Amino acid sequence: MLERILDKPIQMNLELTTRCPLHCPQCYVSLNNGREMPLDTALYWIRDAADAGVSEVNLSGGETLCYPHLTELIRECSRLGLKSNIALSGAYVTERRLNEFIDAGVSRIFVSLNGSTREINEKTRDGYELAINTLELLQAMNYSKTVINWVMHECNADDFPEMIRLAERYGASRLVVMVFKPDSSHQLSSYPTKEQICAVAEQIRQYRGDVAVGPEVCFSQMCTLVKRSFFGSLNYGVFRGCGAGRDGISVTVDGKLTPCRHLEIEEEYDHIMDYWNDSPFLAKLRSVEEERREPCRGCKWENNCLPCMAVGMKLHGELNYGMAECPIAEPRETESK
Repeated sequence: MLERILDKPIQMNLELTTRCPLHCPQCYVSLNNGREMPLDTALYWIRDAADAGVSEVNLSGGETLCYPHLTELIRECSRLGLKSNIALSGAYVTERRLNEFIDAGVSRIFVSLNGSTREINEKTRDGYELAINTLELLQAMNYSKTVINWVMHECNADDFPEMIRLAERYGASRLVVMVFKPDSSHQLSSYPTKEQICAVAEQIRQYRGDVAVGPEVCFSQMCTLVKRSFFGSLNYGVFRGCGAGRDGISVTVDGKLTPCRHLEIEEEYDHIMDYWNDSPFLAKLRSVEEERREPCRGCKWENNCLPCMAVGMKLHGELNYGMAECPIAEPRETESK
């Protein structure tokens, strides 16, 4: 049997704020009622994460820099031996604030950018100049752990080679190809085509430059194609796709626990490990292999791919064990008798 779950979560996302000055077309966060996680709540879950054996904490928003206690949280993660990551649009970024986060011990700084030019970026994101300014500041500071998050859409897929060159130009350590999740209106209107996914996968496979270029784990279709070999895809195990409730969890701005920030099924537990071991919804998520639906059921990539579980919930109103919209689905060949 393929390994489906870790004995403890290794990563946790903290949704610190729903505030953001930008209004990106792809955004999945409701920005109409800006709220913030109380500092005591954030510290509680960071400390509980350390007790549970979590190794990495993603501090997120909204716009993360809207949260007034960000430096304090980074410092607490460092004190407890936890890695901390922050993702920035570029809004409110200054050299002073970046130095503050670095001095506090931030592990990696992610900069969100969906295009090598303003015209391409603005089709799905706002703030092109803000992101470029952040990359310039980090490069001037000789910061070595800059990561660019590039969400792949149908309208920016052909720009991928230029994004690689941009990452090289600004000295980024990594360029992460991220899967487009349903937006705040629960739409998935600009998902890339099969041809685009195959083309970008091949570009990743062929790249030999200094930037670590690759897909995020939950872009399962891309991982499946990138990890192909003579024997088929090597995308196996827990990390072959959606990690919601399998390798990590998330905490909402209200302090509730969810499998990930895109699966909005909130549950109340006092401790992460109680949630990890006792949640009925997590148990349901982990039964995907027995409940697959077409086109995932019977697909040639069925054992190598586990698409985002939030797609079924947001597009179809139920936990659909498969992705009806999957562009790379292909029936498994049957052996002739």
